[in-house]
Amino acid sequence: MENLTTTQQQNKVNSLLLAGLKNLRQGLTSLSLEQFVINTLELLMILERDEYLQTLKLNNSYDKGNGSYLRSFKSLSQNALLIHIPRTRYTDFKPFVVEFLKYSQEQINELVLTLYTKGLTTRDVSDVLKNFFGESVSYSQVSNLAERFHELRLAWENSLLESYYKVIYCDAMYITVKRGDSYSKEPVHIIYGVRQDNKRELLDLSINPTESSTSWAGSIAKLKQRGVERVDLIVADGIKELEGEIHQAFPGAKFQKCVVHKMRSILNKVRPKDKQEVAKDLKHVFDNFDKDSNLEEANKKLEAFVAHWGKLYPDIKNSLINDTTEYYFSYINFPTSVRRMVYSTNAIESLNKKLRKATKNKQSFDKPERLLDYLFMIIKEFEAENWMKYPIHRFNDWTQSN
Repeated sequence: MENLTTTQQQNKVNSLLLAGLKNLRQGLTSLSLEQFVINTLELLMILERDEYLQTLKLNNSYDKGNGSYLRSFKSLSQNALLIHIPRTRYTDFKPFVVEFLKYSQEQINELVLTLYTKGLTTRDVSDVLKNFFGESVSYSQVSNLAERFHELRLAWENSLLESYYKVIYCDAMYITVKRGDSYSKEPVHIIYGVRQDNKRELLDLSINPTESSTSWAGSIAKLKQRGVERVDLIVADGIKELEGEIHQAFPGAKFQKCVVHKMRSILNKVRPKDKQEVAKDLKHVFDNFDKDSNLEEANKKLEAFVAHWGKLYPDIKNSLINDTTEYYFSYINFPTSVRRMVYSTNAIESLNKKLRKATKNKQSFDKPERLLDYLFMIIKEFEAENWMKYPIHRFNDWTQSN
């Protein structure tokens, strides 16, 4: 009989709860989300108190409702949520919902990691937790929690990649990190690729004391170790002798040196008064984006540019006319719809902006591994929200001419 009564009471509670939630949903258009949450929680607690009093009565005990009292709960969207907590007159009734509102340590940990990846320093995270939730989290605890990132990154590094990528982009950004007993800016290698389904994904993330063709060769070699067999085009900056490392790893791939990097380099070699005109002429040299553009015409434009400006600036000729010249025009071998996306590494710039913003507040990292763990989580979040969510449909007609 007792079990039947309990079941009946539970059904009553569920029925009242559903009815209350239905009414609240109907009035949601006139309620703020915060107020909707408050009303729902208060309803839950009143129902819980009714059930509590009924249980006391069945056990020959007595109590009755005694109004409510206000309690403030910290909220991330405003200073506080003021919620009416129902109470009883004679006994110590404690709604379970109140305990539910309290963040568990696991939830706190997740919040710490989220704030950390958003660019807050360990001190910032600790202060936020104390301010909003009254939780005391030390700076060292925040750092220790970040070790979870390390485990995720290692698991990713040991996972297989796709066997084929249409394009992979290689770029480096310099970030201050501690190695040994000193701090210095070191290049972080970032490689991402465009898959067969036109979605983009992170392929490699590593850090080296210096940037060279040898350091990039190590990053590219890891791609093969993780299952990459074929790449149509690799886009990177003008690191000396990098083309040799790329052709050795992927003999069938074309290599595109970043045109934007080259243009900046050349403009740094001319006087300020000539920069505007040189930039205009240089832009014309690399403007090969329409269907009638071809390699022969591009070389003619390059020769004309060098003939005109090389007299005044001899270094321009040496910079543009050499055994790497062809690698600045590889993009002409691909459809016009994607040429602007593959003639430079600018496609990765939106990610780089996010990384620079996230690392700005941190100033430096106490070891290379910690830096990589932090960047990995930021990039994977960016990947999920952008690269994987929005395929680049311009690559649908991807073909490569000989």
